[in-house]
Amino acid sequence: VNATDEQKKTLSSVSVCFSSYQFILDCPSEKLRRELEEELKMNCEEPRSHAWYHGAIPRQVAENLVQRDGDFLVRDSLSSPGSYVLTCQWRNAAQHFKINKKVVMLNEAYSRVEYRLEREGFDSVPALIRYYVGNRKSVSQVIGAIIFQPINRALPLRCLEEKYGLSGNHREAGLTAQERRSQKRLSLNITNGHSHDNKHNAHDGSHCQDNGVARSNQLSSYHHAIAALENTSEEEEDDIGRDGEEEDEDERKEKGGSSFQRPVIETESAFRPAEFGSRLLPTENKPLEMVVLKRAKELLLSHDHQSIAKHLLMADCLVGRILGVTPELKGQMGVASGLELVTLPHGRQLRLDLMERHHTMAIGVAVDILGCTGSVEERASTLNRIILVAMELKDAVGDLFAFTALMKALDLPQISRLEETWTTLRRNFTQTAINYEKILKPFYKNLYEGTASCPLVVCVPLLLPLLTLMERPSITPEGAELWETSDQGCDIMLRHLEAARDVAQNSQGYTANAQEVLQGFECDEDLLEVFKTDFQLRLLWGSRGAAVNQSDRYNKFNLILTALSRKLEPPPKTQTLI
Repeated sequence: VNATDEQKKTLSSVSVCFSSYQFILDCPSEKLRRELEEELKMNCEEPRSHAWYHGAIPRQVAENLVQRDGDFLVRDSLSSPGSYVLTCQWRNAAQHFKINKKVVMLNEAYSRVEYRLEREGFDSVPALIRYYVGNRKSVSQVIGAIIFQPINRALPLRCLEEKYGLSGNHREAGLTAQERRSQKRLSLNITNGHSHDNKHNAHDGSHCQDNGVARSNQLSSYHHAIAALENTSEEEEDDIGRDGEEEDEDERKEKGGSSFQRPVIETESAFRPAEFGSRLLPTENKPLEMVVLKRAKELLLSHDHQSIAKHLLMADCLVGRILGVTPELKGQMGVASGLELVTLPHGRQLRLDLMERHHTMAIGVAVDILGCTGSVEERASTLNRIILVAMELKDAVGDLFAFTALMKALDLPQISRLEETWTTLRRNFTQTAINYEKILKPFYKNLYEGTASCPLVVCVPLLLPLLTLMERPSITPEGAELWETSDQGCDIMLRHLEAARDVAQNSQGYTANAQEVLQGFECDEDLLEVFKTDFQLRLLWGSRGAAVNQSDRYNKFNLILTALSRKLEPPPKTQTLI
């Protein structure tokens, strides 16, 4: 590697002060230059040979270095020695993604190490970076972050390791024998999605920052990051966040009193309709009590579809433990989010609760339509409102759990058979009807086939396929699942299982999205109650019937929905042919 005169000039003036530890590094410029060059001459498949690798720098320092969308660097994980974290900037916020390392057994005698962010596996970290930069592929389906601008280090790794009191042993603790081998081949560096050798990179001022101003800015960024670090607690320096890494031992002790807290296996439902303190229901109520139905209808009509969708999102996030998760609840679950818990063996009760909520919500939507016993125009107007809410859930709010519940309701035979109502919808609300047929129904179908394109923002992902795969009873109200009847059933099932793994790994990304969507949202507590499962259980089955066996409740209400549907639009009378 031949450094330019400008690089040599800049390196000769390097003098870095780390005030937080009263540590002053004043190395001879020639020694720094040679040391940095030697690092960049190492095997190109080793992270140290690339300037975007910054070694064991703390999280806060990394966040201060990435300033623009697309900026990225790779650092060592401080909480998981031997692992790496990709830090980047996206949507004006720093994001952290753990680069997972997995040993793949090809046969009994041979294995290899793979590095991956989500699905694709690579033989080395540089290969992973080349792929995501070169293809401009999102490093996370949930967040959508794209990396293309490497933030290159201006100093040898030794200087950074000495500053933070971390030797190379911390990083090397998890390296394989193959990674430890030192080879003398020149490094291939990343520049705007293409591979170039370091000689060429020395002339690319925009990406290698080889001019004096860029180097000065780089060093300045380090100084600002270090200054900010002085006000950062020890826990915040650790690699805890979107990378989904484990909390450090000190933080675990602070929360739970010990380094490990055994998760609690829940055996009772979170829904307790008999104990539910309601603002709208009397102490005891009959099924489908008219006064309560009327009040719920008034609340729905007093809000537009955007507000209704956000109330649904808030209710789903609370039940799914995406928002409002206390430190005590995290300790009981053993994880930080319900989206992780549903994939684990001890998450069975939450899976059952979510299945109950989904089906109850669909029944409630059907009752909203079939309860319109007045004119057909009134039913068509209700149908229009529900479809608008479904569109909002899909496109703006990103609640696929509620979206599929609404679509499931519209697909029920008791609703789909209302030909007069659907005809009136097509006449009075033509665009809504077109959106339902051309956009929502195909998307709903593709979701359950595992082939739908992920919306830009997702707060509550599709969960039902995973829930039914893990907890499906012998008799279900939905009948046979898609993977049991389709010729592509095995592929569909595997796609859902892969998606579930991604959901668990990116659970904190969903939480961040939900917080952003609901920021500044003013909640109507009465309307929020209408969307709570305890309320719906009491409304549909009454204060006594809500405690009846689930299967019996579902079967009974299916008959009620059929009777209501036939009363609204009686089936055509068959004529005897003579």
